[in-house]
Amino acid sequence: MNNREKSSLELTPAPEMTLIDEGGDLSVLIKHDYYSSDTEQGRLLLGSFIDALTDCGDTLLKVILVDSAVNLLQDPYFSSGIGKLLSISRYSYICEESLAAYDIDYSSHDNILVCSASDISLQIIQAVHLLTLE
Repeated sequence: MNNREKSSLELTPAPEMTLIDEGGDLSVLIKHDYYSSDTEQGRLLLGSFIDALTDCGDTLLKVILVDSAVNLLQDPYFSSGIGKLLSISRYSYICEESLAAYDIDYSSHDNILVCSASDISLQIIQAVHLLTLE
């Protein structure tokens, strides 16, 4: 432990920056097919987040899609970005009940698993470093 007094010029990095610098595993929960508000701006923001997350590479452990985020699987604007994000994460989980609610036909393959809401809940509970996009 460091007992020296902090100067006002010392900066503490954001937890996400520390996580990436330390090589920790990041889990991402995407809850909607937009970020912040259900507008064109909200979709542009989510697209930017997805692009940034694809640059995380090795640190991306899990991607979890629930609720209206499953619409990203069929949205032409997001399909290539979300497809890349799901393929580079070590594990990807898609909520089965959300797929049914939004009438989306999607099946598990490779590292992408369609799971029940209770299994998704366990993945969220077990995540050490969870970033939630809502």
